[in-house]
Amino acid sequence: MKTRAFIFFAIAILVSGLTGLFAFQTRLIYFPDDRDLADCTLPSPTHLLTIGTERALFTPAKGDHLVVFFHGNAGSACNWRFLGANHLAKLGYDTLVVEYPGYGGDDRSPSKATIEATLPTFNAWVETQDYDSVTIFGYSLGSAVGSLYAQAYDADQIILFAPFDSLYNVAVEMGYKVPRAMLTEDYDNMIALSAVDAPIYILHGDDDRVIPVHHSETLALALSDTGRDVTREIYQGKGHDGLFDSPEFDLRIQSLLIHAGDTE
Repeated sequence: MKTRAFIFFAIAILVSGLTGLFAFQTRLIYFPDDRDLADCTLPSPTHLLTIGTERALFTPAKGDHLVVFFHGNAGSACNWRFLGANHLAKLGYDTLVVEYPGYGGDDRSPSKATIEATLPTFNAWVETQDYDSVTIFGYSLGSAVGSLYAQAYDADQIILFAPFDSLYNVAVEMGYKVPRAMLTEDYDNMIALSAVDAPIYILHGDDDRVIPVHHSETLALALSDTGRDVTREIYQGKGHDGLFDSPEFDLRIQSLLIHAGDTE
């Protein structure tokens, strides 16, 4: 009887420990803006798009091509409301800025599981639009979400900004030495992109203090070893947030997007 009681006690401790570990991981990774996405002041023609239970900001350019953008771990889709209106629409691309569970006033908890569960809904909408091409943009944590999307669904090209190889490797470098099997939030871009046929472009600033630049180097080398078509570009003096506020951003994106400037 005492042995059985001890086993039950040990299991209870393990379960409570794993629950605490999950909460600890999510608090370290996700920093959502709780302001309702519906209250975001949007530039024309960007508008809030509701797809089932999911939300996104959509900027129509009346073109045949789409960029699906996955933002980082902080803020919300509202922070990226000008991406379509000020940058991509003039290149002929519609823009879908995806919002995550737990962000923008959503009452769910953000996690890899809840975020990944939204991807079929967004893809179903993309398929109904019958675009000629779909390009994935992923920034920081969004590089991982975008990679998961590309792994599961078709994409014509993938452009990653400040990506990492795996979140586990980033965590270890930061001093969080947790057994990998216990990580629920272990995004691994090397695995997700290892069988993707679309060309992959990696853009990273050499002064990134959040995701140090060598993580994208490891990612690029791993993808090259699997035969992926990968190009990596380093921007001198740019930090984690510096890639998008550069005056060269529009020119570089125009040169990368395979259908930039196409008209109907």
